[in-house]
Amino acid sequence: MTPKVKTSHSKKNGLIAVALCLTVIVLLSFIKQSPHFIEQYYSRQFYPLFAQFPKMLFGWLPFSMGDLLYVLLLGSLLGIAISTIRAFIKRKWSTAQQHLIRLTLVALGAYIYFYVSWGLQYYRVPLQQQLNLQIDTITSEEHLRILDRYITEANHLRARLDTTQLDRARARRELEKLMRGSENRLPMLSRTRVKAKEPLSNTLVSHFTVTGYFNPFTHEVQVNGMVPKAAYPFTVVHELAHQMGIGFEDECNFIAFLMLQDHSDTWYRYAAYYETVQYLLRPIYFQDKALYERYLSKLSQDVLADYEKERAFWRPYQGTFNTLTNLIYGSYLRHNNQPEGMARYSLMSRLVIAWEQKKSL
Repeated sequence: MTPKVKTSHSKKNGLIAVALCLTVIVLLSFIKQSPHFIEQYYSRQFYPLFAQFPKMLFGWLPFSMGDLLYVLLLGSLLGIAISTIRAFIKRKWSTAQQHLIRLTLVALGAYIYFYVSWGLQYYRVPLQQQLNLQIDTITSEEHLRILDRYITEANHLRARLDTTQLDRARARRELEKLMRGSENRLPMLSRTRVKAKEPLSNTLVSHFTVTGYFNPFTHEVQVNGMVPKAAYPFTVVHELAHQMGIGFEDECNFIAFLMLQDHSDTWYRYAAYYETVQYLLRPIYFQDKALYERYLSKLSQDVLADYEKERAFWRPYQGTFNTLTNLIYGSYLRHNNQPEGMARYSLMSRLVIAWEQKKSL
């Protein structure tokens, strides 16, 4: 077989592969329109089994393999793109077409694997429906009443907290165990894989202003080991909720609150109220600055000092790079069934208030 025939044959196979990938993507787009199908067959049956695969490959490693794979994937895409451009410049049209097909296949393959591996979780039945939470009946009076009570609880817990005894490694282990035992409270979670690690570089992820993140390709959870400890348990549980099959950011926040708010450990309970008070205060800040200041003044000096310590930690990392990162991630969320973008995190306040309403019935 001559090189020309081989090239033609390779190109044909590549185009067939691209067509198959596009067919799968169209099929996935139809599946996304069926939350109950995804909930029953993907989230509850397929995902718990599939998650065994990355667990066996990467779960035992003490470092984040996902970080390395991101670098490898981006490097491969960049390398193929450069080769394609060079071939076009040299007018090697056949070679350029082959590189372009290869680049397309890598990109489409990554896209498909993302949704098969985990991404369809963004389209499952919302947690508010599964827990029968009525977010449409929330009033501003209830919002303020619950905020007032949570501020009192945060102040009380902070006064009892010995900050010299807070161990992040211990917290990760205990919270992993807590989430494995969450079946009665949150039966929709997959308990196949429940493990958190630190990223390869805490400093690097801090420049992205990231407290933690979940890798949907390797199913690894990374939690920034440098961030202030006040909210650390909340971040761990939030990311473990992603790993256990929850896509929406507000739902992961709510799960973190739900699992920590009645824990016997004062640090974990404080983290739940410390974070939730911030989310409850946020809409008031934009609606009524005077009212916001009044409720902020109800926080104890120790709680306010924790908030200031957190702001001081992130201040050196703020800038153009951080703004660009937020824009990119906001676009990613909007593409994945969260039209609010980064504001989706704050919507957990609706779930908390609806949960309180349900408890009082």
